[in-house]
Amino acid sequence: MKSKSWLFVPLITIGATWGLTIPAIKIAVSGGYPVLGVLFWQVFLAAFTAFILFLPRRRTFKLTKRRLILFAWIMAFGSILPGIITYTSAFHLPAGVMAITIAMVPIFIMPIAIATGHETFKKSRALGVLMGAISIVLLIGPEASLPDPAKAGFVLLAIISPFCYALEDNFVAYFGLDGMTPVETLLGSAVMGAVVLGVVVSVQGSFIPLWENGFEKADYAILVIGFTTGLAYAGFIWLIGQGGPVFAGLVAYLVTFFGVIWSILILNETYSSYIWAAFAIMCIGMFLVRPKVKSIKIK
Repeated sequence: MKSKSWLFVPLITIGATWGLTIPAIKIAVSGGYPVLGVLFWQVFLAAFTAFILFLPRRRTFKLTKRRLILFAWIMAFGSILPGIITYTSAFHLPAGVMAITIAMVPIFIMPIAIATGHETFKKSRALGVLMGAISIVLLIGPEASLPDPAKAGFVLLAIISPFCYALEDNFVAYFGLDGMTPVETLLGSAVMGAVVLGVVVSVQGSFIPLWENGFEKADYAILVIGFTTGLAYAGFIWLIGQGGPVFAGLVAYLVTFFGVIWSILILNETYSSYIWAAFAIMCIGMFLVRPKVKSIKIK
């Protein structure tokens, strides 16, 4: 059997890229912009990024009923619903805490994957997921607790977001990409999401004209969110096909780690030594949850 350990390289790269969106989201919502307005730009810029990546392939983009179902599912559970939850929670919570909640994705993925028959139960892989859970406990330990205990309810709200990602992850692994590349899949779902959100923000009056008063910090943050989301998300869909949903879900641990690191560097947030112990345990979890040799065929 051919080893697929090389998949840890793109896994780490995607995690570092995606983690950059954590402090950027905090900056964007702290600028006073409406949640749906920011989310529209995130999805629109992700669609634009996917379109630029799609052009060199010179492939015909065909729409079928099966593909529209896939796009709608990714739009709902991989973009709009978790996006609304994340932006709403980010206004009330430190960026580092938001990064921590993302690590719940693999914990939700495993039971769903086993229930749907896409994954088989293995003690080593279950232990790997458990390592991730332990790392979360360390990250939210006594010295890294919320600065305002009254905001604890928003942590529970934030955890719904990784549950949405887990549903999306397993659906893509089970449903397949219908012969599309990850970039084409992202393009279709992001364009659909941009159209839906575009209509909503226009009716609501929550559209954000970034160019109106010149670019400020929150505007640049929105650009970072959109472009990094597009690149990281395309890589994530590709990773599901290569390593399976449970392995791909490990990107959440790396988004957590890099999200915390980026938050320290960009927002000057401070954390305890629990973070470094959590990182070591994350590494153990990554080793235990290895990618499968069998993969979904993505052209």
